Amino acid sequence: MNKTVSPSPLSGTLQVMPSKSASHRAVMMAALAKGETELSPLQLSRDIEATLACAKALGLTAQAQILPHTLPGFVSARISGGQQAAAGGMRVLDCGESGSTLRFFIPLALDGRGPVRFVGHGRLMQRPLGVYEEMFRPLGVRWERTEDSLTVEGRLQSGQYFLRGDVSSQFITGLLLALPQLAGNSVIRITTQLESRAYVELTRRVQAAFGIESFWKDGQTLVVPGSQRPVSPGRAHVESDWSHAAFYLTAGCLSSAGPLMLHGLDMGSAQGDRAIVDILRGMGAIIRCEGDVLTVCPSRLRACDVDASQIPDLVPILAVAMAAADGESRITGAARLRIKESDRLAAMCAALTACGADVTERPDGLVIRGCRPLHGAVVNGCNDHRIVMAMAVASVLASGDLTISDAEAVSKSAPAFWEEFTALGGHAQ
Repeated sequence: MNKTVSPSPLSGTLQVMPSKSASHRAVMMAALAKGETELSPLQLSRDIEATLACAKALGLTAQAQILPHTLPGFVSARISGGQQAAAGGMRVLDCGESGSTLRFFIPLALDGRGPVRFVGHGRLMQRPLGVYEEMFRPLGVRWERTEDSLTVEGRLQSGQYFLRGDVSSQFITGLLLALPQLAGNSVIRITTQLESRAYVELTRRVQAAFGIESFWKDGQTLVVPGSQRPVSPGRAHVESDWSHAAFYLTAGCLSSAGPLMLHGLDMGSAQGDRAIVDILRGMGAIIRCEGDVLTVCPSRLRACDVDASQIPDLVPILAVAMAAADGESRITGAARLRIKESDRLAAMCAALTACGADVTERPDGLVIRGCRPLHGAVVNGCNDHRIVMAMAVASVLASGDLTISDAEAVSKSAPAFWEEFTALGGHAQ
């Protein structure tokens, strides 16, 4: 599906949607915890629906009960967890296009109750899984990979695990979800720089709400005590999404209209993408914070350099901000973006260049020479939610319409994006 987006400033007020990253983790913990947990608010993106479905398919929980929420567009989920599938035949887990779902469930699938086949869509099954394969094959785990599936079978053991930290922090989260319930203590040793460390801390924070503890022995070593059983807190609040807020914080800077106010954001969040506030302020953005409300005003931005190794999801929208900034900006440390839903470095370079921006692609980032006038164009959304949303915001800078392909990809993480966009004054059809 194409969307034609006409230039229009964005302003107004928005309740920021629940964090997709926190939602994944909360659903996983509610499925593991014995008893009933009500999670709210949630937004039923395709990724979160995949995690809910996989928890059921693995035998951890029955169908989640979806309830209305007082905030329009959001829901609550009532999950009865702590169940165990009977040993038997093949269980099939369809992870959609969600890398988090796939990598979080693989260690949990090693429950000794029979084989589990993981399937996915888009580029999901092409994404790296070798970190797990290197760890699990020596333990006698069955590991069979095809172009479109992965089948595993075996029983995870407590012990010492060595793994890279520069491929994806999702592998560490997967172990953190599975190891605490085993009989013995475990140690996770990170053998490289740990990128996206904030996502590991988000996992630990959500686990703590369910009574599961781990601790850092040093900056590279996580100790995970065994024989822990997650306990439902009854109700669990899912915080708002800083990754999503970044699109609108940037839009507020670039727009010529009045302020844009975002509600529900936690400045003390463990989400690494709250760094967007400091980055934009460093570029000259006018952003005020009062409680859980951020107000961003039209601002003249200046160039900056950003190491994105800890904040990879911000790269598409930062590229748009840099296209509007005075001077030459650089994004580095972003090589991992080549193995997301699309090659996000190539995708953003191509999309912004098509609009008239001056962008050079590097192996691990982008160089963007800002303040070039943008014009209307046809751009490829690459079936990638973050590319589509970033280019919708870029329309604010353009002198003509942007026609963006694969506009439906936003449903992967933010199914209400186009409704939000138009409610704030955007024109898309």
